[in-house]
Amino acid sequence: MTAASSATQALWLRIMLGFLQNDQECPTKIFCDSKSAIELIKNPIFHGRSKRMDIKSHFIREMVQGKKIVIDYCKIEDQVVDIFTKLLKLELFVKLKKILGMFKFEDLGLREAM
Repeated sequence: MTAASSATQALWLRIMLGFLQNDQECPTKIFCDSKSAIELIKNPIFHGRSKRMDIKSHFIREMVQGKKIVIDYCKIEDQVVDIFTKLLKLELFVKLKKILGMFKFEDLGLREAM
């Protein structure tokens, strides 16, 4: 569901870029933490567990086949958005904070300049 929502937003942004005469030539990369969801999107063969696939799944599959988006796997511990949505262990919180570029002014030695 979230991959389909992301694909919809990516398509909208690609259309807006086209209106601004700045077409995106390469596919938009979307990261997903579910390997099974990625396989269902890439593989058109339906399995017993995929009986309830809805229109969104077909939409995202068409976008992948049309080379408008690419679905890549992202490990759960590398998902930066988790810092905003989940309670994390301190080590993971610090790691994601560094990835986002968040820091204290004291860490830069800028306190004296203020």
